Amino acid sequence: MEIKQICVIGAGISGLVTAKTFIEEGYDVTVFEKQKGLGGVWEKSRTYPGLTTQNTGDTYSFSDYPMPASYPEWPTAEQMRNYLDSYAHNFRVLERIRFQTEVTNVSRKTGERPGWVVTIRMKEGNGGETKEEKHEFDFVLVCNGTYSIPKLPYLPGGEEFAASGGRVLHSTEFNDASIIEGKRVVVVGFGKSACDIATLAANIAKESTLVFRQPLWKIPRFFLGLVNLKYVLLTRFSEAWFPYRKMGRIEKMLHTLGKPLVWTFWQTNEMVLRLQFGLDSCGMLPEQPMNQANCGISIAPPDFFKYIHSGKIQAIKTSIAKFIPGGVELANGQQLQTDIVIFGTGFRQELPFLEEEYRRQVIDEDGNFNLYRYLIHPNIPQMGFVGYNSSFYSQLTSEVGAWWLLEYVQGNLLLPSPPAMYQEMAADIDWMKTQYNSVVSKATCITSFSLRYTEQLMEDMGANNQLGVWKGISQIMMPVDLSLYNKLRQELKSQRLKNFHDSPTNEPNHCELKVDA
Repeated sequence: MEIKQICVIGAGISGLVTAKTFIEEGYDVTVFEKQKGLGGVWEKSRTYPGLTTQNTGDTYSFSDYPMPASYPEWPTAEQMRNYLDSYAHNFRVLERIRFQTEVTNVSRKTGERPGWVVTIRMKEGNGGETKEEKHEFDFVLVCNGTYSIPKLPYLPGGEEFAASGGRVLHSTEFNDASIIEGKRVVVVGFGKSACDIATLAANIAKESTLVFRQPLWKIPRFFLGLVNLKYVLLTRFSEAWFPYRKMGRIEKMLHTLGKPLVWTFWQTNEMVLRLQFGLDSCGMLPEQPMNQANCGISIAPPDFFKYIHSGKIQAIKTSIAKFIPGGVELANGQQLQTDIVIFGTGFRQELPFLEEEYRRQVIDEDGNFNLYRYLIHPNIPQMGFVGYNSSFYSQLTSEVGAWWLLEYVQGNLLLPSPPAMYQEMAADIDWMKTQYNSVVSKATCITSFSLRYTEQLMEDMGANNQLGVWKGISQIMMPVDLSLYNKLRQELKSQRLKNFHDSPTNEPNHCELKVDA
């Protein structure tokens, strides 16, 4: 069956690059976005004051659309929105997006032309009226992201706290710095958003208290105040120090015979951070070794540890047991008077709109996502997932993932049998459990092997010379040059075109997707 009509759910980084990829190939693409604007985590209503990227701009752009040279090394949320808006304009994605349109149900359509029925709820006018519509598509690309549904713990006493004038927010709801000026603020969590907001509160609030269960490894923008993090973290060399389920010959040697060297590498990194941040003296040394932290690693805001040491941020290792009038009671029995509690407690990974039969197959009973190459499920026809392969290179893994799905739709991929795919998926999750003692971010985080992962996708697509990306010691030791991926992509497209012209029938190789009878 020939695929024509494509539905993309979400207009964040993953949705934009996916829509662009399919639009360029002539598909009829419709993008549904429930927010007022594009950008996903960078959308204006979801970003907190002072938010910047974790990556430097040159490592956080699309391979064929660099960040403006005028941007600072760590672009702000507003600059990210402007960049993504410019990208959407340039590649004619913007005109395909239907904003303030929430996908409420995606169900399978069988018959002569199988596909999907997508039910949407859209807001109309200023009165907040909603209207429901159903649309049919040949293929659905789920790009709603793993950071779209805020995770808020249920705690007793919330009504009493609110009645006394208190406010409770998730980090995505904290959009105006003025609401914490002169107030007593409690921030919950130890991820990027929690530490960013606690640092901001230390500067403008009356009090800033950070409540956290466990400290996590934080990375400075400059190691020892000198070396940019991109030279330490964002290289193929740095990734080689993490083990991986499918390692090359040299990497296998490194993680077997070279284990003492690997141990020394990570101990050195930990020691640098312990000294630079004074982790031991402020009680912030993580229990988990750095090489097992994976998605737990984030960038430390400038001055964060300085404020911890000075007491400008009061850091308490515990959790909130309940709300009380005028404050909170902690699990250790301590009571804190506070005006505002902000939860930087992350997000839930869910697919609330997907038909139950298929949702149970994608998400197992432990909440883990089971996807082949983090992109498709063997038993769900005409559907792909982009953005369920997040890391420091999320824009790159989404971009290459979109290319892979395009090749899949066009029938250009030689995929293993469904049983072999299931075996591969299970091996991925089992390896995570062994390596990290858990499944990382419900099996959606690939930080420690993201560049190896993109290499695997390129190899699947027939870019057998893809290791040319890593020719020369400079390309291994230096931050990833994203433009090289665009060159590989153009080479792949040229090869496909040549094969088409060389074909005796000159007919495209349409995808033989599994469809319902």
